[in-house]
Amino acid sequence: MPTRSANRMACVLLSGSAVLSFAVTATAAPEFDVRGRVHLDYALHDDDQIDLDDGFLFRRTFVGVQGTINENWSGIIEYDFSENGTNAQDVVLRRKLSGGTLKIGNFKVPMGLEEVASTNNIWFIERSSPNTALVDARRIGIGYDYFEGAIGFQGMAYGRGLGSNQEGDEPLGIAGRFVFAPVLDGNQLHLAASFAYEDVRDYNVKRFRDRPEARVDGTRLVDTGSIPDVDKTMKYGVEAAYQSGPFAVQTEYFGVGVDRNAGAEPDFSGWYVQGSWIVTGEKRGYGKGIFRSVKPGNPDRGAWEVTARYSALDLNDTGFQGGEQENLTLGLTYYSNPNVRFMLNYIMVDVTDSGAVVDGSPVGDESPNILIGRAQYSF
Repeated sequence: MPTRSANRMACVLLSGSAVLSFAVTATAAPEFDVRGRVHLDYALHDDDQIDLDDGFLFRRTFVGVQGTINENWSGIIEYDFSENGTNAQDVVLRRKLSGGTLKIGNFKVPMGLEEVASTNNIWFIERSSPNTALVDARRIGIGYDYFEGAIGFQGMAYGRGLGSNQEGDEPLGIAGRFVFAPVLDGNQLHLAASFAYEDVRDYNVKRFRDRPEARVDGTRLVDTGSIPDVDKTMKYGVEAAYQSGPFAVQTEYFGVGVDRNAGAEPDFSGWYVQGSWIVTGEKRGYGKGIFRSVKPGNPDRGAWEVTARYSALDLNDTGFQGGEQENLTLGLTYYSNPNVRFMLNYIMVDVTDSGAVVDGSPVGDESPNILIGRAQYSF
C-alpha cells in the first residue's frame, strides 16, 4: 500500500503537471524549469539542564517548477517534502504590471530583510530568533512589488496561510515594505521599514515562540503559550545594512502589539546585528531589496566567509512570561559554487525568565551551546 506521504507527493506532482499542461495550451512557447533545494543539518548540543538531542535533520527538501507562460504571465509551484511531511511554499501566479509585478497565491508577507531573502542565501543556518518568532511567513493573498533605481515598495493584502484553514472567518491583513537602497561610491546601503496589520477575526488565538536558532532538536526554550481573545495585531520592523567589498553588516528590529478583546495586551520585541567578511574577496549580489548569494570568483578555489551575529528576543510583557533569549553565533561558510555551500555555526544560547514548559516544568534560565553544520545545494 502506498504511504500517505507518497500519496501527497503524487498529488502535488500531478497538480504541477496539470499547471504545465495548461501553460502549454495557453501559449505556443511556455518556458518552465524544475527547481529545488536540499538542506541537510547535523547538530551537537552541549546541554545545560534540559536534554537536547543530537542528530541529523533534512531541514528542507523543496521540489517545484517555475517559468513563464507568456511575455506577461509567470508562475511558481513549490512544495517541501522534508522528513515525511508536505508543506506548501511559493504557489504563485505573477504578472508584469506598470513596471512592477502583481502576485496572486501563497507567498511571503513583505516584512524584514532576512525573511524576504531565500534560505539559500541567508548568512547563517537559521534566521534570527526575533525574525522567526515575530514575523509572518507565507500567506494566501494578492501583492504588488515595484523597484526602480534606489527606491522599492512591496505591498500585500492577505488571509490565512496555506494549509491552516479552520472553522470561522479567515484573518484579513495588510502589509507594506518600503526600501531605499542607494549605491554610495560603489558601496551598497540598504534602509527599509515595514509593517503588517492583521484583523484576526475568528483565528483569535496567537502564540509567539522559537527554538535557539537551530532545528535538529525541536525544543522551544521561549514560548508565550496560546494567547486567547486576540482581536488584532500590529507588527513593525526597521532594517539597515551596508556592504563595502567583502565586508557587510546588517541589523533589524521587530515589534508586535497584541490587541485583545479581554485581558492584558502585551508587546513583544527583538533585534539582531550581524557581520560578514568574505575572506576570498567576493561580495554578495544585491537587487530588489535583498542580498543574494556569494559567487566564487575562482571556481577551482571556491569562496570562504566568516560571520558573527548577536540576537535578542523578549517575550515577557504584561502578564505573559514567554522568556528572553539572547544568542551569539559564530559562523564559517564555504561556497563551492553558486549552488553548493557548506556551513558551520556555533551558537551560545542564554535564556532567562522563561515560563515555557518543557517536560512538565518551566524552563526558567537555560544556557546550552550548539554546534550545527549544513550541506546545501539548490537548482
